[in-house]
Amino acid sequence: MVKRIVAVFILFALPCLSVRAGPASRTFQEEDASVLQAALRSQCQTEDGYVLLSSTTVAPEKTDDMGEADESGAFADLKRRNGAAASLPESVSCKGARLHREQDILRFFDRAPIAAGKVSLNEAWKKLHESFPGATGWTSVSLPGYSAERDIAVVYVAHHRGSLCGQGYYLYLHRLGDQWKVLVRFPIWTS
Repeated sequence: MVKRIVAVFILFALPCLSVRAGPASRTFQEEDASVLQAALRSQCQTEDGYVLLSSTTVAPEKTDDMGEADESGAFADLKRRNGAAASLPESVSCKGARLHREQDILRFFDRAPIAAGKVSLNEAWKKLHESFPGATGWTSVSLPGYSAERDIAVVYVAHHRGSLCGQGYYLYLHRLGDQWKVLVRFPIWTS
């Protein structure tokens, strides 16, 4: 009898509760897409070419640490969420950042032929540009990490634009209503 009452409650009450939650309650995937779209906004607004956006997330370096600069806990969540690679949703793609399979990008940069001197890094970049006309480079992003209040997010971004032209950085974003805005950019590496 008790099981039947619980089942009836679940059947009728849960839909009402989710309707009451309304559009303000978003899934993690929707929230991730919103944060990543805000993080890539400058790429999406570019007029000169586009970057290849890796369809697979990239993890930050294990040794990276924000220390006391991050009191929100978002950085710790970033590291926790990026323990394994994930696929990015198509919705993060835009005119200036086009989603492509990671394998299709990295095939130009196979370490063995480059290390053996069979292909130079410059040749690898030339082949990438021939295969993707208009591409200015490629970008990888992590899944966002969030503060406990979910009003601060951090994303790791790695841009590669040539043999010795790239950078990695963390973007901290703040939620204002339903929009995410970049607060600060912390550079980590440059080549």
